[in-house]
Amino acid sequence: MGPDIVVKRRPHFRREGREVRFLISRNVTLTLGDGEIALFDSLGHGVPLRDLAEHEPRIREWEAAGIVELIPRYATSGRPLVAIEPHMDDIALSAGGRLLLRRGQQPVVLLAGTRESNVSCYWSLGRDFFDAEEVTALRCAESTLAAEYAGASLRLLDRPDAPLRFQPAERWSPDSFLRLHDALAPFLGFPPLAADIRALADRLAAEVIALDPAELWIPLGLGGHIDHRLTRDACLTMIVEHWDRFASIPILLYEDHPYSVYFPGQLDAVIRAFAARGVRMTPDVVDIGEVFDEKVRMVSIYASQFKGRAMEPNLRIRAEGAGPAGTLSERAHRLESRPVLPPESELAPDAAYLAEIARQLEPWIARRQSLRRLTVICGAALGPWPALGRILTDAFPNAKIAVYVRKEQRWETESWTHPRVRVKPLALIAEVWRIGTPTIVVHFAPWPIEDRWREQILKTPLPPASVRREALLAKLLPARPKIFCRHLGDVCGLLAEKT
Repeated sequence: MGPDIVVKRRPHFRREGREVRFLISRNVTLTLGDGEIALFDSLGHGVPLRDLAEHEPRIREWEAAGIVELIPRYATSGRPLVAIEPHMDDIALSAGGRLLLRRGQQPVVLLAGTRESNVSCYWSLGRDFFDAEEVTALRCAESTLAAEYAGASLRLLDRPDAPLRFQPAERWSPDSFLRLHDALAPFLGFPPLAADIRALADRLAAEVIALDPAELWIPLGLGGHIDHRLTRDACLTMIVEHWDRFASIPILLYEDHPYSVYFPGQLDAVIRAFAARGVRMTPDVVDIGEVFDEKVRMVSIYASQFKGRAMEPNLRIRAEGAGPAGTLSERAHRLESRPVLPPESELAPDAAYLAEIARQLEPWIARRQSLRRLTVICGAALGPWPALGRILTDAFPNAKIAVYVRKEQRWETESWTHPRVRVKPLALIAEVWRIGTPTIVVHFAPWPIEDRWREQILKTPLPPASVRREALLAKLLPARPKIFCRHLGDVCGLLAEKT
């Protein structure tokens, strides 16, 4: 290797005496020999490989074990390529190969839309690793290392990740996790609101325009995750409002991974929604075969979130399907005209389902001023209750709204109240006699929490038990218009869009 290589230790390894472990794991990853403790510690901030000649065999072993990275340093000049990502790993997952192919050609800035986070791979294991300061520092260090690996620098907007916007850091603990995790699913699936898009667009514009990019990459916003959809909408809002600054540079919308695998039909619907408004996009496919293994390595640097070997199969499936047969590719879409942002419901992964709900809502909206009563029956978590409540009261300004919730979800409604909204226990005897009251029914969710996330976020079919329960409920509440939905955000998102 040349003298421009820096050796840097991955930040998720921790040393106790001679023993090195991965984060809070009890398993020993590495036992350091005599004289290796000082070497291991020195690599936290990076050391030029030329200064480690006597240790090079050991360095190579640690590189093969994924304990250190050998990072080339590039001298670049000129206007930068700016790549915007919702979270500190999305570029690596979605456009990492494309980025590696450009390594060393020009300055590159990765701009992440969120910084503070408490999300880690320990969530699925039920381990106590929720400290937001600790997780944020770790994720920032991983992301800085991954950016350096790709020849880029990292910049972060000082915004919290979605779970910390949903509930503050001090409320997350092993005891509260399942309860909060349950309610987080509909929060993540809620469409971005105009005020949030406006605020993020302003933040992005302040950063991006000052960088004066020669090229801009933004997410296409595939999937149901609010941060991906919000980042796309804010980026396009920024581009429209500063079109004189962006019209002359290449703008690519990359396909979000892993959502591009989870929702294979969404891409065509999104492209059609833009095309219907005269927005031209051209597919831009690059062969990443020569850097695919490096992309997997880059992704594996984010080990606090996932293991590279676990991500590799889906990365390969996506790469095999993104370009010509027999190649490993990444696909993005080049913006060829001034963008027009379609309604959020047309860009959602379940756009056809939302279109049907919108059809059912039409007569409700037509008489929204005269409607005097509305019933909401919540068979599952609410999610962003303050936003949902405000949308309902704004959409139906003269209606008294009865919201029936399970005992397990009552805590969600304590964060917002309104004189026209009454939250009641889930007992429906009084409702049986209310003829004609428009009623929203949120699917009952008796299945395990991970499957609930799949139904609410990944849009898998409703379990048979819920189908039977809702058929019975429909019979108990006759002679009234009813809308059944996955979560209340489906209906409220449409109301915010159409009223």
